[in-house]
Amino acid sequence: MHLTQVKGVLSVRPNLNYLDKSDKRAKVEGRTVDPDDPETESKPEAVTVKFSKGENDRSLKWKEKSYSTMIKREEEEPWIDMKFNQVRSRRWDDESQNLFCEKMEENIDLDLPSNQYLNKFK
Repeated sequence: MHLTQVKGVLSVRPNLNYLDKSDKRAKVEGRTVDPDDPETESKPEAVTVKFSKGENDRSLKWKEKSYSTMIKREEEEPWIDMKFNQVRSRRWDDESQNLFCEKMEENIDLDLPSNQYLNKFK
């Protein structure tokens, strides 16, 4: 059995700043209309509606898996610079030693309640 101590938790949430940027850009260009704004009421006007052929599930799945769609998703994804530690480097040796239990020579009773069982490893 291998147990690793958790020293911290990282909570990840989506970054939707690009929506704010497009909203600001649209406001500057005057393209947005606030539905709650009473000043923007306009008279009804005739609209031409064109219906396109609906996509079936097969073509929709094919479009989602297409190369251009995957490239578009990758471009939208924000990247974070990471530091890579080579295998067998000094940093790698230090971190990998943290994965081993310090009390390997002790026999631990497996019939203990969970909180006592974990305390035996400290």
